Amino acid sequence: MAKNVFNFKDTVGIVGGIILTGYMDGTPIEAEKNEDTYSQHVGADGSVSYNESNDETGTFTVTLKQDSSVLSALEGLRKSKESFNVSFTDTKRGKRVSGEDCRFQKNAPFSRGAEIEGVEYSILAAHYKED
Repeated sequence: MAKNVFNFKDTVGIVGGIILTGYMDGTPIEAEKNEDTYSQHVGADGSVSYNESNDETGTFTVTLKQDSSVLSALEGLRKSKESFNVSFTDTKRGKRVSGEDCRFQKNAPFSRGAEIEGVEYSILAAHYKED
């Protein structure tokens, strides 16, 4: 397959050693650093200085289908209250985001309707990295 053709199946997500499957349609994975790496300070005379942040934290948001086979394993990990690592890799393009010393921000909301719905997990990372 050509490198310029996108296929979500080239994306591998691992949360606490659990390989994720059963993603919800749409945008099931989001990852971002919590703070800007740099901010500016402009003096009265217009001189510009940059502040570099030491905040390495980040947030991952994952949405799985309510019938995903990995939900019970994720719930077990959440209930353990232990820290874990997270990684998402686009194997075709070599792009990877990861987090160390991660924890679930809160319980996934419970919702049911006539159709399959998404179960959204927010995961906080003490050390967020992009490769």
